[in-house]
Amino acid sequence: MIEMGIIVALGLIVTFCKLSWRNKLRMLSYPLLMDLAVFALLCFLHWGTYSGVMVATVGALTCSLLLAAGRWAFGYMAKGQYIPGKWTVKL
Repeated sequence: MIEMGIIVALGLIVTFCKLSWRNKLRMLSYPLLMDLAVFALLCFLHWGTYSGVMVATVGALTCSLLLAAGRWAFGYMAKGQYIPGKWTVKL
């Protein structure tokens, strides 16, 4: 279950990587909303079995940790302003 949850999270991250930097930073600006949306979507998709819900939970937890790491590493947008992280991103 843990492996499948990590694979689900990696799939979401690959999709996230395809966005423009401005959209990535906007998504990093709302960590709680993103956590809730990812968890709700994964639970909806994997509902029906215990292992499915556990995969959704592990996937959402992995995404939450990586969103926090993304905020720290690349920063986020707040009120239209870029708040830089460890590495500055050119918009």
